[in-house]
Amino acid sequence: MKNTVKKYLKRIYRHFFRKPKSKKEQKSIILPKILNESSKKSLNKIVHISAFSYGNAGDTLLPLALQNTWDTVLPTIDWNNKQIYPKVNNSLVNEINNSKGVVIGGGGLFLKDTNANKISGWQLPCSIEMLNNIKVPIVLSAVGYNRFRGQDDFEPYFKENITAFAEKSVYLGLRNTGSIEALKNYIPEQFHHKIRFQPCMTTFISELYPKITDYNNKEDFVAINTAFDRSHFRFGENIGDILSATAKVLKEISQKFPLKFYSHMPSDEAFLPFLQSYEVDYELIKLNKVHPKNIILEYAKPKLVIGMRGHAQMIPFGCKTPIVSIVSHNKLQWFLDDIGRPEWGVDVLSDAYEKDLRERVFSALANTENEMAYISSKQKELFATSINNVNDALLKMQLN
Repeated sequence: MKNTVKKYLKRIYRHFFRKPKSKKEQKSIILPKILNESSKKSLNKIVHISAFSYGNAGDTLLPLALQNTWDTVLPTIDWNNKQIYPKVNNSLVNEINNSKGVVIGGGGLFLKDTNANKISGWQLPCSIEMLNNIKVPIVLSAVGYNRFRGQDDFEPYFKENITAFAEKSVYLGLRNTGSIEALKNYIPEQFHHKIRFQPCMTTFISELYPKITDYNNKEDFVAINTAFDRSHFRFGENIGDILSATAKVLKEISQKFPLKFYSHMPSDEAFLPFLQSYEVDYELIKLNKVHPKNIILEYAKPKLVIGMRGHAQMIPFGCKTPIVSIVSHNKLQWFLDDIGRPEWGVDVLSDAYEKDLRERVFSALANTENEMAYISSKQKELFATSINNVNDALLKMQLN
């Protein structure tokens, strides 16, 4: 089975992580709509650079949630959407300078091996020369320090590039305190005041889209998501033991509650052979390449979500759905620390991982209403922080 899983992961990696070709000009990306929006005014044009994607459920929903958060403050923004991966050139800079400003984010953009380049060292290949040619306000919003445990550090030119961004930007809005503290290691102290907390907009979905579903009405099933990108960093040599332990706990859960596997992208499904080997009954729900509203509707349903992906904890949280986070990347624990519930995470590297996971899951299932109430109160705080940040940015763009 282990060879089958490795073969499957290799095929998925080749398909989804090929380096995209750079283009001289980018057409604006048209996003699907969740809300009925007012007519746009061309004078309020803002360029939005993000990892727009229909291959990953989180990256499908996040850019739209970001824009709708800004639209809450200023409904007449005309968004000009640009993919993050091509090299920033004069054509894009000219488009940016013909707008009121540029928003970069959200997502785990500070990662060296997705869209690897020797220009910036992170996902946006923007040289300092191109950065200096931008004449309108720049905002980084809801971005994350996504370096994996045990992964090589960023190249030296990352420090130079991100320092230039810190100096020039209105602010660098990072989605958790852990990312803030990590990024400070690369930026001189004189620019630390430019770094601020900007939670991922998926964490307050019920505040942003209160009318599209009843977030308080949970169905009697448990959802599970796993992640396998860079599995050697996530699990190390004990990957088989960790996944077997996970499957054993899910077997116990499935004997009391129906189980649904939420797949954000095809590589997530590498876990399915483990469920099958332990004869775990489950229903597969594919969330990649679906309308973002459907992602919200699915995550608003479960009594509990057990998630290994960042957005498999943040999206359900945003839908008032209780969560248990399987921590195979520091960002999951960082989020839980920020919301004041570090105990909602179970670390795969713990010697007592199986026991901890079992205890945490059944504790959550016994306290659904209390955890939903806590989530609701925290969402309001995250939403208020975000609106304040948007107001600050719009003021610099002379749009507020």
